[in-house]
Amino acid sequence: MAEILLFHHARGLTEGLCAFADRLRADGHTVYTPDAYAGRVFDNDEDGVRHAETIGHDAVAHVGMRAARKHPAADVVIGFSLGTMQAQLVAQHRRGIRGCVLMGGAMPPEHLGSAWPAHLPLQIHVADPDDWCTTDDVETLRRGAPHAEVFTYPHRGHLFVDPTLADYDADAADAFEERVADFLARIDAGRAEPARVTL
Repeated sequence: MAEILLFHHARGLTEGLCAFADRLRADGHTVYTPDAYAGRVFDNDEDGVRHAETIGHDAVAHVGMRAARKHPAADVVIGFSLGTMQAQLVAQHRRGIRGCVLMGGAMPPEHLGSAWPAHLPLQIHVADPDDWCTTDDVETLRRGAPHAEVFTYPHRGHLFVDPTLADYDADAADAFEERVADFLARIDAGRAEPARVTL
């Protein structure tokens, strides 16, 4: 089973994300939930983004790398929106990572100081359309990771996976969780081979 670092979105470590982490634990995985906001949770994206900007990009990134050092056996990273930067950073710079899941965010690998590791399995999930993570954002990462699995969710809100937020969509969230569960099972079985991109 996987040891997972799960990085929260701009609203903070919500009850919805904690519940998802608990479901992963119930499947037998070990899940750590680093909190860049030290317990604060925000009612809207704008306040959350403003708080992240106050903390600073470097400090948020540091939380991700510090979590990776604290949990050296962690081998899968999952990031939501703001947390995709942390997940992608750890995936690109820590040895031993076996898989990465990004939900609602993607960056060009070179913006994080290195190329995407060859053959590192990657899943990207994004609403369509999504003002916070555009098709161009996804494509800039996919150029560096052409084997990535990309799943789009038409006519859903940015954070459709979190039941504590207005964007929540049960059907899309269930599809996301099923795809992540399948990805983790394939990683455990050593067969997380590239799948066809669905963009």
